[in-house]
Amino acid sequence: MIMANTVAIGDNIRFLHHLADKFEKFDVIYIDPPYNTGNNFSYNDKRSTDDWHDFMTKRLKLACQILKDDGVIFISIDDNSLYELKIVCDTIFNKSNFLGVFITKQAVRSNSKHINTIHEYILVYAQDIKLLEDFKIKRLNNAYEAAMIGDISKKVKTQFNLYGRASALKLLSELNEENMKKYGITWLRNYSEIDEKGEIFFPKDLSVPGTPNELFIEEINLKLPALKTRKWSSPQKILRLHAENMLHFKGNRPYEKHYLKDSYDNVVSILDFYSRQGTNDLVKLGLRNLFDTPKPVELIKYIIRISTNGKENAKILDFFAGSGTTGQAVLEINKEDSKNHTFYLIQIDDKVAENSLAYQFCTENNLTPTLDQLLIHRIKVVVKKIKSNYNINVITATDL
Repeated sequence: MIMANTVAIGDNIRFLHHLADKFEKFDVIYIDPPYNTGNNFSYNDKRSTDDWHDFMTKRLKLACQILKDDGVIFISIDDNSLYELKIVCDTIFNKSNFLGVFITKQAVRSNSKHINTIHEYILVYAQDIKLLEDFKIKRLNNAYEAAMIGDISKKVKTQFNLYGRASALKLLSELNEENMKKYGITWLRNYSEIDEKGEIFFPKDLSVPGTPNELFIEEINLKLPALKTRKWSSPQKILRLHAENMLHFKGNRPYEKHYLKDSYDNVVSILDFYSRQGTNDLVKLGLRNLFDTPKPVELIKYIIRISTNGKENAKILDFFAGSGTTGQAVLEINKEDSKNHTFYLIQIDDKVAENSLAYQFCTENNLTPTLDQLLIHRIKVVVKKIKSNYNINVITATDL
């Protein structure tokens, strides 16, 4: 089995073959490959279209072999190769497993007389769409919605503690209406109840499609008459909710409590992440100018979270690891969400340009001036910052 939290140094094709030979499987693969733009990126981005097609096809075929049956792959790309990449992926992963395209925002550029491109894409494919869980994101992981939820919850709980439940319910209704009118956030209307601790929740109906039925649950002495057009949820579910104090009654009818602090949102295709956020992430680590175009950490955390719902120890692969953003994202999710995910990063040992600030950083910090060593240094800084005891295993092709 592969080692947890691994950085593999060398050409990714060799490590991908090794992982496939060992029957390793990953829950999530994220890659930010060369874009075939003619710029001097790693893996020699100055290649013909045919070369790029062959280059990506070989690696994506191996990626497909090591993706779990319920796994998902995310691939960053720009306009230059978006359509070609989709054709390649349709063939390898099957067109029926295409999930869609995310659009991410870039810094405003003035590089064209006709169209000023300020976006990039992330193509998303499932290994088997029928086995993949729905993509949802906890609202508290969205900075704007987290602030709104925190503000409403704080005000309502204060009102509850000072003046009681009736007064708190009135304030909750007013706050919900205010936010709905101001921002058009209609889902807030569902969160209309308050529990015995002043927490806001949505009472979710416990009926399901099916033949109407009477229900008697002897353990909690609950007798429910048949509904007109639907049947009741299973006795086992209602008993579990009762044991967890997650039942709410309106009259004699039970509902399931869905708390505002635990609410989830559907995933949308346009994401509010900007390229400059990746640079700011490095600044926060004291690593300004270490990499040219790092992806934002919150972007990678977002795609990992939506694709690992319910998983405690998912395995994440990035075989164009670059600046190590994926590694930082995994470590921060583990810290913030109490998860035990692991990463496997692959990065070729390209040399750092001698006239660059990154080269100067390597000289000042006694590092070999190669991209893989900068990546490893970043991961070590992150581990120290989050006060973690994670061990990072570094391997080369000779270790295989």
